Amino acid sequence: MKIIKTIVVLALLGGVALFGAKLYTQNQSDELSGTIDQLNPLVTKGEVYVKTKKADSINSYGITTYKQQAVDKDGKKKELTFTADHELVTDRYLKIYNKGAHVETYEEVSEEAIPEKALQQLK
Repeated sequence: MKIIKTIVVLALLGGVALFGAKLYTQNQSDELSGTIDQLNPLVTKGEVYVKTKKADSINSYGITTYKQQAVDKDGKKKELTFTADHELVTDRYLKIYNKGAHVETYEEVSEEAIPEKALQQLK
């Protein structure tokens, strides 16, 4: 009986920790939040859109970092930080596949491929 109580308590603590981590990272875009979101099963995958801009920073290896407002298909904004192995051409549209603050990958898309509510926010 004591083992079952211990398992239940640990499961509850684990659930509370995962939910708390999800709430903590919800409006964050830093590297730690991205790592937490990548590992947290409560964070869902999604797709957001950005219009490329000048890189915020470029390191000595040529890795560029971008921090900007991303928009989902419903027009809801979220700050996102992502990197590229080269400087991106500005004023192009990207579809970013993410899991919370974690950017999995991205691809360039045409203006026509962007949902209307997202496009209104990006223009």
